[in-house]
Amino acid sequence: RDTQRFQYFGNMLLRQGGEIGYHGYNHMPLCLVGFDYQGDYDSYKLWESYEDMAEAMRELHAFCTELFPEESFRVYVPPSNILSAEGRKMLAEEFPDLVAVASLYLPGDIAYIQEFEVAEDGIVETPRIISGYILEPDVYVAALSELNFHLVNTHFQQPDDVLDEDRGAKLGWEEMYGRISQYMEWLYDSAPSIRNLTGTELAGAVQVYDMIEVKRAETEDSLQISLEGFSDEAWLMVRINEGMPGNVTGGSLEKLQEDLYLLKAVSPEIVIEIR
Repeated sequence: RDTQRFQYFGNMLLRQGGEIGYHGYNHMPLCLVGFDYQGDYDSYKLWESYEDMAEAMRELHAFCTELFPEESFRVYVPPSNILSAEGRKMLAEEFPDLVAVASLYLPGDIAYIQEFEVAEDGIVETPRIISGYILEPDVYVAALSELNFHLVNTHFQQPDDVLDEDRGAKLGWEEMYGRISQYMEWLYDSAPSIRNLTGTELAGAVQVYDMIEVKRAETEDSLQISLEGFSDEAWLMVRINEGMPGNVTGGSLEKLQEDLYLLKAVSPEIVIEIR
C-alpha cells in the first residue's frame, strides 16, 4: 500500500512542532448498533460490539506506529465530533496512553460536548472552540469569549474544508487563506501572550488548571495568592482594580489591558506588591 502521502504530510506537521493524533478508523465514530444519528450521518456505519470498536482503534494505532515509529499518539478527535458513551468508555479502558479527547465546546446536535477539565477516568477533556475557514463575526465572538474566560484558543480544520462548498470552498482558496490569515493576525494581536501548545501540552495545561485551588488575601500594600495543588508552573489572570502592581515574588506579571494582568506562577505562594 502507498503510504508516502501520509508520511509526507505527517512529517511536515512534525517538523513544524506539531503532533499527530487519532481521528477515527476510516472516519467512523465510536458508536454501537442502536445509536441514533438523527438522520444527519446515516452513511456512517455502526459497530457491532465493544470489541469491534477496540479492534478498529488497535488497527489505527498499528498503522500510525508503522508510519511514525518514534511518535506517541495521545489525543483522540471524534469523527464529526460524535462519540458515544460506550466509545468513550472503551478509549479509557483499552488505551491507557491516551491523555485527551478533543471534541466541541459549544453545543451542536448529537456532538460530544466538553468543558476544559479532567474526567473521572483520568482522560483530559480539551474541546475545540471554533473551526473552519469561513470565520464569520460570530466565530470571533466565541473566540473572544473564551480568551476572556480561559485565555485559550482552539481551532480545528479538516483538510477537505477546501473542497466542500458548505465549509468555504465556494469562496475560493485565496479568500479562505485570507480569512484564516486575518484571524491568526487578530488572535495574536488580541492575546500576544498566548502560548502555542500541542494537543498533549494543552492536556497538561488543563490538568494544572483542574488541580489548582486558588486562595487570595489582601493587605494594605500587597495581594497574596496561594495555590493548592501547584506543580511546576501555573497561569492565572489577575485583576487589580486599585493601585498598580510592583515587585512580584513567586512569579511574574504581564499587563493584558488596563487593570487585567497575566500571572505566571512558579511557586505555590505569590506576593504582588501594590503601590
